[in-house]
Amino acid sequence: MLYSVEDLVINDSFIAYCMQQDADDRSFWDEYLEQHPDALPVVEEARLLVLGLKYMLQKKQNELSAGDEKSGHALYVPEATVQQLNPVPDTERNNSFKRKRAWAVAMIVLGVMALGIFYQTSRSVNSNEKPIEKIVSTKIPVESKPGELKTLVLPDNSAVTLNMGSTLKIDEGFGTGNRDVYLDGEAFFEVTHNKNLPFVVHVKDYKVKVLGTRFNVKAYKNDRLSETSLIEGSVQIIVNKNGKDEVYKTLEVNQKFTTEADSSTLTAIAKDMGGEVVPLSYYNEKQAVETAWTKELLIFEGQSLDEIKNILERKFGVTITIPDQKVQQYMYSANFTNESIDEILKALQLSYPFSYKKEGNTIIINK
Repeated sequence: MLYSVEDLVINDSFIAYCMQQDADDRSFWDEYLEQHPDALPVVEEARLLVLGLKYMLQKKQNELSAGDEKSGHALYVPEATVQQLNPVPDTERNNSFKRKRAWAVAMIVLGVMALGIFYQTSRSVNSNEKPIEKIVSTKIPVESKPGELKTLVLPDNSAVTLNMGSTLKIDEGFGTGNRDVYLDGEAFFEVTHNKNLPFVVHVKDYKVKVLGTRFNVKAYKNDRLSETSLIEGSVQIIVNKNGKDEVYKTLEVNQKFTTEADSSTLTAIAKDMGGEVVPLSYYNEKQAVETAWTKELLIFEGQSLDEIKNILERKFGVTITIPDQKVQQYMYSANFTNESIDEILKALQLSYPFSYKKEGNTIIINK
């Protein structure tokens, strides 16, 4: 069958296709266009409508968030509305009244979904200053608990902000023979300049070497990607090749080095088999997505539910299981600040539906 514009804009599979959320949806609509090449103008018109409305609603939410008004907002969609996201095609929809009605429903549903995907609350971020911990002893690793951001001042007066569920170990020779630290998790570094004693961050597959700069390193053991993002100055990505340290990449401001944490070993990276340098993503003119966590902003940018699961576990101290591998690959883009885990999950459900239940401190997500 051939779909009309009205059919497409209220079809959740087509909306997911427009937002590149699921491989099965992309495959279905690519195949549809191959079988019906004459339908391309209709598909393109519907796609532009979906993306255009998404952009307008996101812009409106950004305007609201910039104002003084602050309000709590729990996202809610009536069940009847959700059920219309994947309607059975109506072959008898030939009169103008039904077309207008379908168009109105499409605008409502798309509005709700776009708010769910790109919702940014107008509540302000918690402005309370985080306690600063002055590091005196280098023998005890510093840990941040789930839901906790921790700011450290190292013996050389460099500042480190530890993200939730992270551990930083400081070398016993720090400040005298070296400035080496070992990171499991994520941290934002503001390093004091010392041309005679480089600052080195050790993570699983590589090292980050600097003299004095501001940068972010993300290297959680259970995350798919490891990243180093440069905000100011310059950094070198160091890998071990044949028993010797070599400079693999040198980053410029507003660039990040990213590699598959579970497959890019030191040897693989040294042979140019993994790792790439890409530009940073920006949430607005001043805020990079990669460091938004330091402002207690939670930004998902084309991330799978399996990746989001790890972030939510660290933020809320829960265990999340997703038995269905297909559900694990649902893709989402969304912005949050002070929402509870239930508010976040309900917002994500509006974009690509799933069900979940709580059993104590465990959340189980299914189709």
